[in-house]
Amino acid sequence: MVPRQRQTDRGPGQRVGPGDIAALRSVGELFRTLDHAYGGGHARQALVRYLEHEAEPMLRGTYGETTGRRLFAAVADLTRLAGWTSYDIAAHGLAQRYFVQALRLAQAAGDRGYGAYVLLTMSRQAVYLGHGREAVQLARVAQQGIGSAAPPLVQALLHAVEARGHAVLGEARSSTAALTRAEHALETARPGDEVPHWARTFDEAQLADELGHCHRDLQQYRAAAQHAERSLQLRAPAYARSRLFCRVVLASARLGLGELEQACQLGAEAAQQAAEMRSARATEYVRAFERSLEPYRDAVAVRGYRDRVAALG
Repeated sequence: MVPRQRQTDRGPGQRVGPGDIAALRSVGELFRTLDHAYGGGHARQALVRYLEHEAEPMLRGTYGETTGRRLFAAVADLTRLAGWTSYDIAAHGLAQRYFVQALRLAQAAGDRGYGAYVLLTMSRQAVYLGHGREAVQLARVAQQGIGSAAPPLVQALLHAVEARGHAVLGEARSSTAALTRAEHALETARPGDEVPHWARTFDEAQLADELGHCHRDLQQYRAAAQHAERSLQLRAPAYARSRLFCRVVLASARLGLGELEQACQLGAEAAQQAAEMRSARATEYVRAFERSLEPYRDAVAVRGYRDRVAALG
């Protein structure tokens, strides 16, 4: 007799317990790790299928109030991640729809902090798209939503994201002020602080990355190079895409300082890394750097760069 297969898709009314929520959290960590290392395009479709067939049906299940809040929070996290991976492959409209849904789920969970984190994610997307004013507004709404009682690490993240928006707008004074607030907040953070899971990865390496990007956007190239180098020294290899972005920032800073050969070397390393990822953002970072090389297209270093990139296929 052939044994009956267990039904894998959940039906409405099924009881949801702590194990289900733990599984949602574990799956989120798995997809986050893949995203950091290989780009949003690698596992996005699998994440979306998991959301549709496992996570979202749980919302129609049976659970008590406490479990329900934890469930909505976990699904909000997966939904934000679906938006993030969509953003990374340049599906920007789709990403925004996921972010709005994640905001609703965070509200249903009663988690104002996570709602603020989603707004910060939307602010980062606005920075990438060059919408600096919108980025600043989203970051400030996030600050208002979470309040001044947030732990220092969270405050540092909030101010750093606002600084990025100001830098895109060329607002050096406002960007510097926000970065100073971020640095001060990070300095006051202590290991024993209660920090939400979504802010725990914000550290000295990430702040140095934010500083490097801001100074690059403000054409303050020496400071940009110093902070980008610092971030690359501190950032773990698992954050491959972030390291790629920072390498391009460093390449751009070196170019701005007139160090063409070093810039091309760094750019070629980033191009090789981008070729191994499924990330539209990684590709665009490299392309933007290549556009900045156009005035030097006849230089030996630039011709060498183009040959190396062409060899990548």
